[in-house]
Amino acid sequence: MFDDHKRLVAVLLAAVAIFLSLSAVWWIWDSSTAVPKSTRVVQQMASPATARLDRDMAGVLDLLADVERGVVVDGQPCERCTYLAQTVSVYRERAETALAGIRESEAALSQIVDRAPPGTKATLERALTAQQKAAARAIAGLRSYTNAMGECETERLCQHHDDVRAEETQPLHCSRDAGPVRSAAARIEQISDRVIAAARQCQTTICPVMDCARSAAFAADLQIAEISLAELAGGRTALPGIVEDTAPTGLAVVLGGVERALVRLAIDSAETSLEAVALSARAADMRSGLQSWIEETELRKGVQKHAWRVSALMAEIDVAAEWARQEDSQEYTQAYFEALSRAMLSAARLDAALAIAEAPAPIDLRRTGGPVCGANELANAYLKVGQAIAALGFCRAKSACPQPLRSLQGRPIRSASDRSIGALAAVTGALPLTLERAADAAVRASRPVALSLDQATYRTGEAMTVSADTAPSACLMSDGAIGLARAGSGQGREERYTLAGNAASELLLAAPGDPGRYVVRVFASPERGGHILSEHAVTVEELGSSCEGFTGLWDTEFGRLHLVDREGRVTGSYRRSEFAPRPGLLIASRERNVLDGIWLSELGRGGARLRLAPDGQSFKGTWGVKVDRNSGGGRWTGRCLLGVQ
Repeated sequence: MFDDHKRLVAVLLAAVAIFLSLSAVWWIWDSSTAVPKSTRVVQQMASPATARLDRDMAGVLDLLADVERGVVVDGQPCERCTYLAQTVSVYRERAETALAGIRESEAALSQIVDRAPPGTKATLERALTAQQKAAARAIAGLRSYTNAMGECETERLCQHHDDVRAEETQPLHCSRDAGPVRSAAARIEQISDRVIAAARQCQTTICPVMDCARSAAFAADLQIAEISLAELAGGRTALPGIVEDTAPTGLAVVLGGVERALVRLAIDSAETSLEAVALSARAADMRSGLQSWIEETELRKGVQKHAWRVSALMAEIDVAAEWARQEDSQEYTQAYFEALSRAMLSAARLDAALAIAEAPAPIDLRRTGGPVCGANELANAYLKVGQAIAALGFCRAKSACPQPLRSLQGRPIRSASDRSIGALAAVTGALPLTLERAADAAVRASRPVALSLDQATYRTGEAMTVSADTAPSACLMSDGAIGLARAGSGQGREERYTLAGNAASELLLAAPGDPGRYVVRVFASPERGGHILSEHAVTVEELGSSCEGFTGLWDTEFGRLHLVDREGRVTGSYRRSEFAPRPGLLIASRERNVLDGIWLSELGRGGARLRLAPDGQSFKGTWGVKVDRNSGGGRWTGRCLLGVQ
């Protein structure tokens, strides 16, 4: 029995030994023929661009919830805010739809394998970029129209008997106030002109920088001045004796058509900008109706009761059209939505003003006597300060200043009456709106990025070393990028590589396989608009007609390998297949006919050693899976493809 047991143990040990031997033989065979395995490139579901859109959307929805809660608390929604509410609803739906599409595209991209049909990945990436752009546009519009809807509700445009405002609003006494009012209006116009001039400089500055805190405070004061000018110029002053009156029939009809046209324009602009000709025609239609009413009524009669407000609305329509005709960038799009939402809010204010008239009041009540003091000057200042607010908002967006999300609980002061200082005091001196204050809207150009290349001319497939110091540039503090493109090609035709923010870094790129003139482009961070900040020219030349040393085009296990030998420094690039998303690189030094270096690709990096054959037409070598090891990964052989018939 004992002997049988020994024989059984011996058989089992022998079987184990045979299994281990076969395993070792298989491992040796597999490792000797191994090549870097093809892996699936997985794109994270929450890409930085999508995460930023999610954060923006969440912030706007919080703001919208505040506005809607305020409507419920105050009672029924104001009918004069209905058009803005309708626009908000459409933009919210468009934004949510675009974000859902982004999720689907990112999921599809994460499932792509290397052997997918040609163009599949590029098609999905283009679709994803378009969806992200559409989502950003819809969210920007949703923010602007939500802010305007909140202002429409909180200004109580449907309420005609406002005892609180009546007690806090100071009536004008023309013999006493005419001089200070006209002087203040002229000063505010001058300040506004300076802000607009700064905005023109901002438009032409690629990477502007401004003091975000000071400009935000300045913008808030300009907004108080705007509403105070409107109160003084004869708008909704909330003086005692205000009652609802019948609106002029002609203007009411015209205004209704303009409001509907503004909503249609806003909805049609939700996904993409309109053609300049069509946009100009629609703006002209709205202006012509309003202009005809002014010419046929008040101008003919020589009165200025509503004309200044109508002129303000026409000017804001023109401003919106002008922003829309500019380049299709994040800053101009935001400025367009801000201007269009302001025009819709002005239409609601005009609608409210048409229903308000001063009824006869007892002699002991405070009231204005005769025409409003300095009405023309106040109206002109109101127009100009509105343009200045829009211009300052554009510069703040282009300078990447954070945009405050206003809420009913913690909103900025919109009317001087909220401070109990009165509209007259706000315009004539209570607000610090001196000419020197316009400096808070000034911009300066950020310092350019410091970028250099190791040489100006490369051979096809050669490795390019790009050195970049992003610290000096405000537009590259985070998420900047560089890209290599053919000279003269449009933006978006390049592969981009992220730069380290606020730091010096080096990037290795592969020179294109086609000779010609190219540029290395530096792109601003997405939150700074993603514009091209600078271009650096490079020339790519042919490898040659034959292999000279290691310089040449080689057929290898990893696809075609371009190599260039420059006095012992050998660099090059290769693609495992035509579907590989990015090329691998080889960086090495040469001693006689032996090359020692490292390979880098999306799979990792490791060492390599290649030996050139005496005839110079082939090489043999090995590669490793660690930088300090040039063997153990497998063979690396190559055959010259240049000069072969």
